[in-house]
Amino acid sequence: MAKQRAERADEDLVRLYLSDIGKHALLTKADEARLAQAIEDGNAARKELAQLEAAGERPTVARRRELRLAAQGGDDATQTFIKANLRLVVSIAKKYQASELPLLDLVQEGNLGLIHAVEKFDWRKGFKFSTYATWWIRQAITRGIANTGRT
Repeated sequence: MAKQRAERADEDLVRLYLSDIGKHALLTKADEARLAQAIEDGNAARKELAQLEAAGERPTVARRRELRLAAQGGDDATQTFIKANLRLVVSIAKKYQASELPLLDLVQEGNLGLIHAVEKFDWRKGFKFSTYATWWIRQAITRGIANTGRT
């Protein structure tokens, strides 16, 4: 009886998660390129700020504000990119449900792969993000399954 209750609770959590991620719009290839550019700009701004601070230089207030806004824009673009692709993670994770890990754990591992894919994606090569991210998501899920088997 307690096991059935726990399984129902897990099903409710999965349903809640799926309904939540379904609210985010999918991205077009142009959206992916735009967001990837914003992420690159944000990373470059963050790097420039760090270099200025390391050198002991103080940029003008306007320049500092510009760099911080670019860095924040990169963070926002990263979040948008990740949220728009969470459904991809779930679809891949479902293929690994025969493993001993629950679906939500598989999704969590896949989300780590998705984050890595967003960080490494090069939009200039012309590939759709989902094609690129699938490899990272699968790799993270299979690594999570393997690590669970070792403990």
